[in-house]
Amino acid sequence: MNSLANLYELHFGLHQQPFSLTPNTRFFLNSQGHSAVLQTVVLALDGLEGFIKITGEVGTGKTLLCRKLISTLDDRYVTALILNPMLSPEDLYRAFADELGISLRVDMHVHEILKGINCRLIHTASR
Repeated sequence: MNSLANLYELHFGLHQQPFSLTPNTRFFLNSQGHSAVLQTVVLALDGLEGFIKITGEVGTGKTLLCRKLISTLDDRYVTALILNPMLSPEDLYRAFADELGISLRVDMHVHEILKGINCRLIHTASR
């Protein structure tokens, strides 16, 4: 354990480190701003709006908010969390397909990837 983490734990009486590379939803602070975003996203999902993208400055809680949302959704929802904003369009399709559990070959063309995504989404929606 590094000394800064130890300082947080000792000073604040914490039982585990509050900061890590992967945000922990147990430490989610439901501030007014985060609550408004969370409500907006839930309303969009309930209204069958489809794809939702959350953007913002580094360190504003986007990843934590997304993880919190995903942890609260039931099995009616299919989610794909893609954290790398620098993907090429083809790599984005591949990442999305991977998140949906679609097996891909290295030599697959974009058309085949999109067809697989479309089939998976139609199949999921029909359930």
